[in-house]
Amino acid sequence: MGWEVMHIRLDKATQKDKLCVLADEYDSQPFDYVFDINTKLDAVCDDSGRYCFDRLGKAVWHYILDHPFYHHDSLKVPLKNMNVICLDEMHKKFIDETYPHINSCIVLPLAAKQAESGLKPYDMRENDLIFTASYTDPDMVYFKAKKQDSENVVFFNTFTQILFDNPELTQEEAIRKIYPGISGTQTAEKLQQNFMADVYIQAAIRQEIVVQLIRNHVPVKLYGHNWDTFLTKAEVLMKEDLTFIKEHVEDCGEVTYGELPAIYNNARLSINQLPWFKAGIHDRTPLALMNGCVSITDGSTYMRREIPMDSGVEYYSLDELDNVGEKIKSLVADAASMTDKAARGVQYAEDMWSWKHWAEEFEEAAKE
Repeated sequence: MGWEVMHIRLDKATQKDKLCVLADEYDSQPFDYVFDINTKLDAVCDDSGRYCFDRLGKAVWHYILDHPFYHHDSLKVPLKNMNVICLDEMHKKFIDETYPHINSCIVLPLAAKQAESGLKPYDMRENDLIFTASYTDPDMVYFKAKKQDSENVVFFNTFTQILFDNPELTQEEAIRKIYPGISGTQTAEKLQQNFMADVYIQAAIRQEIVVQLIRNHVPVKLYGHNWDTFLTKAEVLMKEDLTFIKEHVEDCGEVTYGELPAIYNNARLSINQLPWFKAGIHDRTPLALMNGCVSITDGSTYMRREIPMDSGVEYYSLDELDNVGEKIKSLVADAASMTDKAARGVQYAEDMWSWKHWAEEFEEAAKE
């Protein structure tokens, strides 16, 4: 693309002082954008109370990778030229309605890299099924949530039950069932205050998926933080499956993001769990498809509309988690026949999820 990029890493302890220095040093430099990923730097001010990003006089693009409520403290900052990139169309709608000072908001999925070694032939891959995700014990989150004040405990119970019973709802839609007429800002603050509800839902679903794999005796390799905790728990609570767990459920340990392309490149099938994105997509499915690995995932309106049928994706339903193990078992049994589906996924990913394509999409949006 021919862009010149300056990458600046700021640690929390000294970010204010360093950002003020950068504002002094670069306020007259001929760059076009400030690109900020998942930070709270938007709110950093100098000693006069002026936002450091405003002093640069450039368009700020804040890339958020989660629900907007996690970024409320940044999004509410009234920068003069603040713009947002998000991963979900309903998140964009929420941002447009809640933060009128934001100049523009676009939906642009994360791109994905292909393994440096090149695509491994589908029939030569060593792993039938992988799951790349960190484990959080939902029971520990639940116990912690129960120690909140009574109002937040009631909210936690009601909110999580609504979403478990109605997994098609966004979090904003669910909270309006509890508080009709609640405003966008109030919604963000309430969800931010009760973030453990979101953590619990994701953790419970993630655990249930692997529990169902074990009950259906589907071998799987788990990549990510803390799966040893899950296996210790499973060996106690699922004694009837103890032999299978010890022999066929492998904790491969924590991995870096940079290692993921090679991991997907050596697997035929992978499991994905969306972080409650009802109209968007997270990075694990693009990574899988880009590396010729079929992604088994819960769906969203965005994914079902944008990804062509039979192009590297198989969907399971959050409404039917009791059946997810059986469904995945049948897919694993038929993995060898998915060569063409995986190849179509690669073709789609190379067209739509390369970083070159991402940069072109961003450049076009930034011009508007």
